[in-house]
Amino acid sequence: MGTPSLGRLIRLIDHDYGAPLFIGGGVVVALLWSAVSPSNYETVTMNPWQRPHLDFTSVNSLHTLVVNGLMTVFFLAIGLELSRELRTGELIRPAHALPPVLGAVGGMAGTAVLSLLAGVLTHSAALRHGWGVPMATDIAFTLGVLALAGRRLPPHLRIFLLTLAIADDAFSVLVLALTGASHIRSSGVIALIVVVAVAWWSSQRWRRSWLGVGLVVAIWICSVWANVEPPLAGVVGGLAITFDGVFALDLERALSRWSTAVVLPLFALVSCGVHWQALSLRGDVLTIIVAMVFIRIVGKVIGITSGVSLAALIGFHLHESISWRILSAAAVLCAIGFTVPLLFANQLFGPRSATYGAITLGLLGSSLIAAILGVSLLRIGSRAE
Repeated sequence: MGTPSLGRLIRLIDHDYGAPLFIGGGVVVALLWSAVSPSNYETVTMNPWQRPHLDFTSVNSLHTLVVNGLMTVFFLAIGLELSRELRTGELIRPAHALPPVLGAVGGMAGTAVLSLLAGVLTHSAALRHGWGVPMATDIAFTLGVLALAGRRLPPHLRIFLLTLAIADDAFSVLVLALTGASHIRSSGVIALIVVVAVAWWSSQRWRRSWLGVGLVVAIWICSVWANVEPPLAGVVGGLAITFDGVFALDLERALSRWSTAVVLPLFALVSCGVHWQALSLRGDVLTIIVAMVFIRIVGKVIGITSGVSLAALIGFHLHESISWRILSAAAVLCAIGFTVPLLFANQLFGPRSATYGAITLGLLGSSLIAAILGVSLLRIGSRAE
């Protein structure tokens, strides 16, 4: 590929629309492929590789390679971004950080409570058991869709949503780490703590890219050993290995580009295929799909606005350019996302189950509705102010 073509590709990846285009492409291919040739999709993505020595690594098929392996790159980018924000960004100043952080906590709590409530009212064990599934917001997708709302929005809204989404992902990853694994190995947890401490200590003294890569790999191996979700090693590595200066920004930018162009589309490809033959759009399956749309949109709006209201009550207010009308519309956009939610669903129900398929359709449906509704409300709100 020539330099001009490579430059155009990089500009597309860096554009606000880049992530929705690349990830959306992976979703469309997965849905069509699994509908047209379900057996072929199953064979390529799910069938285990006949390599017994790979069983320990939790990477023994294309699906597990992407979910347990390549997604570490995506989470490492999140970890580096979170580390930078905690050191020099919005999260270092309580006056700026508290409204979006409490909004993130409120949005997570709102979806979790609604999932439990819906599970009780509809007698759905999947909704009760999967209360953590609808919590997280996708940073890249949400900010990409925000760009469709036009240029009349207050500039501070993007900063607010970015901070909220970072906090949302960080807390959701923590919940996944604490609730996702079924049998945590204490020896692996001890090894993980030791390696993280060594990683933090060594990164303070030696600024070497090869050292950082080696430490992240070591943290990943310890995560597998501890039976904690392996890709979460990326977040831990990003927080523990504190690189500063130009190198850290270049590394974060490179990882974000690889995540947008390669990792997340592949994740969509292997995770969003639906076993249509196992789905009958009635009974519990239909309940999960409809409930997931309701839980995501209503839970995020109520939870985020409540969290920001609590921040205002204790003296930490939104920037004056962000009205409550704009905030409510932006909260709708936070219902966009399926990356961490599908990791939850994969761990709880398995990718071959009808429940997983119903959750996938519910998450995709809520993301589409939230994108259309959120952009429309933001356009109306920006014209009214």
